[in-house]
Amino acid sequence: MVVRRIIGRIRAISDWFEELDIAEIYLLYMAAGMYAGTMYGTYVRRGKLAAPESDFLLTSIYHVPEEKKKAFEATWSDQARLAQRQPGYEWTKTYKAIDWSESPFSYVTFRMWNESGSYLRMVQFDPTWKELTKRLKETIISQQDTVYRILVDDSVKRIIE
Repeated sequence: MVVRRIIGRIRAISDWFEELDIAEIYLLYMAAGMYAGTMYGTYVRRGKLAAPESDFLLTSIYHVPEEKKKAFEATWSDQARLAQRQPGYEWTKTYKAIDWSESPFSYVTFRMWNESGSYLRMVQFDPTWKELTKRLKETIISQQDTVYRILVDDSVKRIIE
């Protein structure tokens, strides 16, 4: 009984489709393509929202006098622990110059955030961060911050089964 209904519907659709002229057929194909594109675009967008990628890399270069190295490291560690507890924080990598006198920097820090808003929320509204930044400035000669964004990601992100 159900099979007969399905076959009857397919015949009715077939008869209806045969009566369409060429412009109506193209319009039908265009509507089907728009619908399929919308479905695929929604699928891709939901996939990106489910696994968001970080895109706010903050690089800080510090010039520190050798006599204030320990004070800088202690204050920087306090700052790093505070950043780790913030929403949107991803990771931090810090490198120290080996040859202190010949290096263009004393320390370089890379700190990844999921978005700029997460970092700015901490910097602008956290009083502890402001106090630690004030203490850090007392131990450095200069600091240069730069923000990087990913333009091309050529890393392999697929699983071969």
